[in-house]
Amino acid sequence: MTVLALIALLITLLVANDMRQLQRRLRHPLRYRPELAAGRPDGSSQSGPCAAAAKPAAQISVIVPARNEAGTIARCLDGLVCQTLPPHEIIVVDDGSTDGTPDILAGYAARYPGLVRITQARPLPPGWVGKCNACQHGASLASGDWLLFIDADTAAQPSLTQAMAQHAQRRRLDALSVFPFNELGTLAERMILPVFFQFAWTVFPGGWDDDPTPPWQQTIANGQCFMFRADVYRTLGGHACVKDKVLEDVEFAQALRRAGYRLGVTWGGDLVRVRMYHNARQVTQGLAKHAWAGRKAGGWRSYSGIARLLLTTLAPPALTVAAFAQLLSAPAIDPAVSLVAAGLSYGASWLFWRQTLRHLYALPARLAWVIPAGLLAYLLIVVQGTAAIMTRRGVQWKGRSYS
Repeated sequence: MTVLALIALLITLLVANDMRQLQRRLRHPLRYRPELAAGRPDGSSQSGPCAAAAKPAAQISVIVPARNEAGTIARCLDGLVCQTLPPHEIIVVDDGSTDGTPDILAGYAARYPGLVRITQARPLPPGWVGKCNACQHGASLASGDWLLFIDADTAAQPSLTQAMAQHAQRRRLDALSVFPFNELGTLAERMILPVFFQFAWTVFPGGWDDDPTPPWQQTIANGQCFMFRADVYRTLGGHACVKDKVLEDVEFAQALRRAGYRLGVTWGGDLVRVRMYHNARQVTQGLAKHAWAGRKAGGWRSYSGIARLLLTTLAPPALTVAAFAQLLSAPAIDPAVSLVAAGLSYGASWLFWRQTLRHLYALPARLAWVIPAGLLAYLLIVVQGTAAIMTRRGVQWKGRSYS
């Protein structure tokens, strides 16, 4: 068997493992289970998206940091005020918005007095990242037993808080992070963001629902929907413990695990959605901001993650072309075996991305063909972002520079 065939078979095994990890993430999506809630205060059986529910045993304070979110904040708040398990309070922290966000927030505060509370973020202290500062300030005003931090560009379905409360109590968790369904509109989003998330899950494979106590170095979380027991959050110092981290969610998850707390990470399914970016420029700026932070948080695993993506996504089509050219130039058994092995690896890679795009993003199978180009585009963004940080030019995001 040729070296090319051996490499192709190794790649096939790697892709098979990636497929198992995908199935693991999808195995137990977050959902509310009425059959488990009988007799519990948070198990109201009332119907309707805005139905009143009995006062829960665990009161959830929802904290929404918002900076220039005029296009998304209404959808976010519409979902939060109609929860079947009503939040104890919804605290929106306006982080210096210069668009129409303050006017929209004022309208919601007037319509939902006693539920929606608007506050201005404190001035950004030296050494703090804007989002961490806003979250810390919001948490300082919260009085619930649980603190749910949720991004302003998310959209929650009515049973989100009920499902999260049930899941956390059933699994005896100290914190729960949910990966929302990502709405991908433009071609740039569809090509690049699935690659970005696959990279993140490769570098940080631990912490999913079937493993609440992974090694801290492998732990991942998603700050778009992240809930803590209030006492645990405050014991760790709140967002002050990650005040200068752009990748604050992963760093906070690792701090939780270092302290011995139980963290759950699960797929949100249909209960929460998000539209992170709306065009190629936002994709580039947003992912460039994460590039250097991700490398520092992931350490050597960041490099191995990139190498693995190259092997499982770019190498299969390249090997297939090479094996085919070899067979054409010298027809024989060995080149034929190489072509079969390379074709097998390419088929496995395509199938993996087809399943990923279909189940995680509801995208058509034909987009699996352009994922290798998406990987190249993502690597270009990583190089660009890393260079900007290393040369101290910094990367821009929502009017702030990160370096």
